[in-house]
Amino acid sequence: MAGTAYPKRRLHRMFGGDGRTLIVAMDHLSRLGRGTRMRDPGRVLREVAAAGSDAVLLRHGLAGRHTADIGRMGLVLSLGYDLPAHDYGVELALRLGADAVKVEAFPESPTLPQSQANLAPLAARCEAWGMPLLAEMIPVGFAAKDQHTPEHIADAARLGADLGADVVKTKFTGDTESFAEAVALAGVPVVILGGSTGDEEALLTTVRKALDAGAVGAAVGRRIWGSDHPGRVAGVLARMIHEDLDVGAAMAELSRRTVGGG
Repeated sequence: MAGTAYPKRRLHRMFGGDGRTLIVAMDHLSRLGRGTRMRDPGRVLREVAAAGSDAVLLRHGLAGRHTADIGRMGLVLSLGYDLPAHDYGVELALRLGADAVKVEAFPESPTLPQSQANLAPLAARCEAWGMPLLAEMIPVGFAAKDQHTPEHIADAARLGADLGADVVKTKFTGDTESFAEAVALAGVPVVILGGSTGDEEALLTTVRKALDAGAVGAAVGRRIWGSDHPGRVAGVLARMIHEDLDVGAAMAELSRRTVGGG
């Protein structure tokens, strides 16, 4: 994928030269509860930047306060799905120097119809300003796990692309074959979300399968910043994504970094 050409120049700041990306998702801290709140986001940002992460996903408050800590990483500004993001999102992103905006949408949700309704007008506003749009497409909602079937995930990914997203973020379907179909149906770059449970080997296995299915990377949050050593996890994920490590090699690298303190 070397030399991948993206239609909007800012997209190149989110991706490595191979067209792949590791995005550290730090935009959902306030809704996870007191026990999971991060006390020193600046330290985490510095560690994951040094480890080779390509981009970071932040709300505007943290993005504005931590410009130095973000460093060379691309900045994806996370917008609220429950607000008319097209009224303010792109201009806010431009003022912050962001390289893309992200919004969540929940197709077929009976309680969050505004999330999908926001997507097309936001995409039009992004297109007018040359601002890339990352759409996080989750069937019905995060809690509706029974709706997260391979078919629904593929349909959601395609809908995000059809409504104007430049990049789609969605759940892994569980197997390489069905996720390859979702990637093909989307027709735009697809990254997987990292999820909130499981050990490092489970995370690495999921990312490896997604890459093998055609995903261009992963957006991982709590599994990185919730670690005692965020840079170690981010560094191994970055090597898997950009150097095509298999799970065994990635686990060995993680063990080496843990023992050696790297």
